[in-house]
Amino acid sequence: MNTILRRLNCRRQRGAAAVELAIVLPILIIVMTVPIFFGRYFWHYTVAHKAAQDAARYLSTVSEREMRSPSLAATAGQIANGIAAEEIADLSPGRAAPTIEVFCGAANNCIGYGELPMPETIKVRVTMNIIDNVFGVVGTGLYGRAIKAEAEVRYVGR
Repeated sequence: MNTILRRLNCRRQRGAAAVELAIVLPILIIVMTVPIFFGRYFWHYTVAHKAAQDAARYLSTVSEREMRSPSLAATAGQIANGIAAEEIADLSPGRAAPTIEVFCGAANNCIGYGELPMPETIKVRVTMNIIDNVFGVVGTGLYGRAIKAEAEVRYVGR
């Protein structure tokens, strides 16, 4: 008789655990989406910042002869742009394509310096959006949350 009561009690407890899980699981999933989204957000930012650093580091080592020539400076700028684009290619940032901007100095976008003084700094800016496409719970809007990573280094080819 005792064994029959124990079995019935065990079955009731298993059912109670299933009901508790059914109540708590949706809440737990919603609560976990925010840390997962921000983890993805910071991972995308880190990759974008590393891409900007690598592109700026490459462009800062371009020789003075190349920077003075308009065609060679434009080619070096395109190579730096390609370095950053290749590093962020595996990310799925959102609906809008990432933008990569390369600046040689304050106002010159790597178009060649000729007789002008060489730039002090090289700056690369990567801008992209990230959307919560995993759970769809975090409100990111139509185009997502903006990520703007920027790296600025001194031009060492002087």
